Amino acid sequence: MTFQLRVGIPMVTALNVVAEDCESAAFRDVLRQMREEVESGSTLYEAMVRQKVFSRQFASLVKAGESSGTLPESFAELRRYLEWQEQVLADVRQATIYPAVVLVVVCAFVLILFTFVVPRFVSLLTAAKVDLPLPTVIVFGISDFAKQTWWIWTLFLIGVPLGIKVGNQSSVKFAILYDKLRFRLPLFGDLVHMLAVSRFAQNLAVMYRSGVGIVDSLRMTVGLVGSTWLGLVIEDVARRVETGQTVSEAMAAHPVFPSLLQRMVVMGEKTGNLDRALENVSEYYNVVVPRKIKHIFSIAEPAMILFLVGVVGFVAVAIFLPIVGMLGAIK
Repeated sequence: MTFQLRVGIPMVTALNVVAEDCESAAFRDVLRQMREEVESGSTLYEAMVRQKVFSRQFASLVKAGESSGTLPESFAELRRYLEWQEQVLADVRQATIYPAVVLVVVCAFVLILFTFVVPRFVSLLTAAKVDLPLPTVIVFGISDFAKQTWWIWTLFLIGVPLGIKVGNQSSVKFAILYDKLRFRLPLFGDLVHMLAVSRFAQNLAVMYRSGVGIVDSLRMTVGLVGSTWLGLVIEDVARRVETGQTVSEAMAAHPVFPSLLQRMVVMGEKTGNLDRALENVSEYYNVVVPRKIKHIFSIAEPAMILFLVGVVGFVAVAIFLPIVGMLGAIK
């Protein structure tokens, strides 16, 4: 679409070509309906809003491009933004998939060990009427507890994420409290904070550079940062800017914005390149976030392996000691 508009192909023709090349039948119908509406006199922005499949940000950038006569540039900006978003998600997935698999395997192994393997030795040693040393008593006690309460832990693991999701959707106060706790988590809190700030900087840069007013650009980023608390803070920044404050002055009232972002915004306002300054912040976090993820899991992976080795070793010692005692008694 960007190339076709740049070389002067009419909008109706461009939409028709894009629809023919679209692999999704449902989206192809959407594009054809948009083409019909544009043919009947609607703007592309109006056609997109009526379809209700495009995000508010996407439609607003198209509206700004149509108003300023820079629609091809707006589409190019959207393409860069979507590529950035996909790259960030790919980096996060690549860095987390292996540690996540290791964590699941460790948890499953420990659960199976204490609910199925250890109880067999409990029956054997109980029938032999062997005096049990303290490590064995501890392991058998944990095994009995795991057998009796496994369903509670299963419900807990399912219920907590579900409860957090429902709480975030039904209560703003709960969502704010949850976000504040997430941002303060050891190790992972900084990572969550960086991702939210990176989304804010990138989205604001894209919309502001495309011709959307700064107040409208701020308000459009509210739902795009992945944090209810940060979204409300951004809404307050927009209100302050609306009353005459600069963006840097409004952001300075909220410690949630890191000093790097605030310094870059001040420089961008002084030089008249606010969009470029915000993009620099986003590019910085694009490099730092994957590095931070790798750093976190470079610590977490050995810790999980050591934990697994410690559990298996302790269980082995706990089972081996009474067997050795039993063999000694037989001799």
